[in-house]
Amino acid sequence: MLCERFNKLRLLASTLVFLKSSLVFAGSGMSLSLTEAETLAIEQDPRLSEIRLKSEALQEGAVAAGTLPDPKLKFGLMNFPTDTFELDQEPMTQIQLGVVQMFPGGDTLELKTGRMADNAKGESARAAAQQRNIIQQVRMGWLDVYYWQRAAKVVAENRKLFKQLVKVTESSYAVGRSKQQDVLRAELELGLLDDRETQVTTMVEMQRANLAKLIGQQAASRPLTRTFPTLPEIPNPQTSKQRLAQHPLLEYEQSRVNASQKDVDIARQAYKPAWLLDVTYGYRDGYNPDGSDRADFLSAMVMVDMPFFTGNRQDRNLSANKLKHQASLYAREDRVRELNKAWQASHAEWLRLGERVRLFEKSLLAMARENTKASMHAYQNDQGDFSSLMRARIMEFETELKALRMKVDHAKSQAKLLYLVGEDK
Repeated sequence: MLCERFNKLRLLASTLVFLKSSLVFAGSGMSLSLTEAETLAIEQDPRLSEIRLKSEALQEGAVAAGTLPDPKLKFGLMNFPTDTFELDQEPMTQIQLGVVQMFPGGDTLELKTGRMADNAKGESARAAAQQRNIIQQVRMGWLDVYYWQRAAKVVAENRKLFKQLVKVTESSYAVGRSKQQDVLRAELELGLLDDRETQVTTMVEMQRANLAKLIGQQAASRPLTRTFPTLPEIPNPQTSKQRLAQHPLLEYEQSRVNASQKDVDIARQAYKPAWLLDVTYGYRDGYNPDGSDRADFLSAMVMVDMPFFTGNRQDRNLSANKLKHQASLYAREDRVRELNKAWQASHAEWLRLGERVRLFEKSLLAMARENTKASMHAYQNDQGDFSSLMRARIMEFETELKALRMKVDHAKSQAKLLYLVGEDK
């Protein structure tokens, strides 16, 4: 008796949770489709916005990197007499005004611009990869919520059937056609379904919380569309491998390789002399001995670096950048292997799950239902025992859940492949 009351209370609590969720869904507007969830996630992802801003910043920096250093302005006094502090006393006294401009050696500026442009391309590729990743995560999260919602419906429907089964066994027991053990077994299975219903409700709430992290709490609280989503088709293996070679993460790694090569080239420019141009105008006051005005002076000077001792600076710097470039090549190769491995594993999983889904939908589900009907008919006509009936009913229930799980997992593996090979716009 106490156990029965406990089960009723637990069922009441589950019903209240379900009603609360239904009220929230009803007040949240229309159902949430997978396409809308993807759009919301892309719009709200802070990481994607961060990467895009970095790319824009690098594009701006590429222009600045190719610009000459700012010229320097000189102003001062030269050969100023300290006995009288007069500008016209000495013929070499000058007020000087000049401009100094530095010119980096070789193609340094052009290479720096190219390096920044490569880094900007790399960030753009990273943004594309992040967008693919967001879509993949949303699809995974949406499908998980969909599974547990549908699982809740399957559990609820089976609970009704088991409740009817309890009544059948009670009626049979009342007329002496079944044992008390059959009644207790039916009530036990019904109680286990009550517990299963509570577990499923918990999983629905947990998966909605995961989805809310991507699209926001308000959107994640809306009911999902009832129809199972249709994802874009997977191209044939040959086309998939071609698209895999164009994955944004590989473009990102290639941009790092290109940028590191520019660093090597920039290090080579250090062996070429940089030079500096200094143009100065000198104003002189006073008169020459013949009474004529003193002429002003114009000076021009060129300073050139002399990279003679390169052992501890240029040579070491070039060697360091070569090593970094080689490391970037290995990083790209590792990424290629990682993506190829992921594609092979996901493609194999997708194929096998597709076969299992077709098997369940074509035969196993129908066979499980027919088995239950046959067991029920045999039990009602005293041609079968209650244990066989329960096994058939439980097998049908588990088969429905397994078929639903495989259908969702097949779609999730398809989402993984779409992340790897992309999809047509």
